[in-house]
Amino acid sequence: MQSKKTVLILAGGKSQRFQSFDKCFITLNNKPLIQHAIDKISTVADEIIVAARDKKQGEQIEDKIPNKIVLVFDSLKDFGPLAGFLAGLERTPFPYCLVIGCDMPFVNESVVKFLFEIASTGYDAVVPRWENGMLEPLHAVYRKEPTQAAIKEAVKKGEGNIFTVLSQLKKVYFLPINEIREIDPSLKTFTNINTPEKLKKFQIPSTKFQTNPKS
Repeated sequence: MQSKKTVLILAGGKSQRFQSFDKCFITLNNKPLIQHAIDKISTVADEIIVAARDKKQGEQIEDKIPNKIVLVFDSLKDFGPLAGFLAGLERTPFPYCLVIGCDMPFVNESVVKFLFEIASTGYDAVVPRWENGMLEPLHAVYRKEPTQAAIKEAVKKGEGNIFTVLSQLKKVYFLPINEIREIDPSLKTFTNINTPEKLKKFQIPSTKFQTNPKS
């Protein structure tokens, strides 16, 4: 029997390049970025957890997202994505968790399945690695217990860098990007919409550049 899978979407960040709007509410082709991500991974995940910055943002997410999701909230301050990462791992009952950003509207279902398949063979993490050595730690699958322990250890030392967490995990598989290219030739799965220019690039011409300001 296959292990059940969690997808954790980190939604707590703001983007200075979008005038500090919540990235997850920025609209691409009439749909919030976070909704694109949820739609892409909903068939892979047994549970979708969204890590929100606070209760106010959580209420906005619930108001805009029709899917059944589990909300968690950052309990740590000044630890960046590790705060939402830890909150999500503490909430999920399942052993493996894909972690992605809310600004990744083209995350590829087949790539996600591939990451989970490799992780289930006994790894603490499966992290894509580019030819130049750069890693994609926020498009990766992690095993709950060792990763949770590693994050807590990093926090105890006052370190908020996700690479510190990776360095503490014993069995990490750095997946060559070429293997992912066989599934997703354009590697769109890694695209994050973090500038107005990128948003414009992927807009269908008939739609307008929109952002949903904080309510």
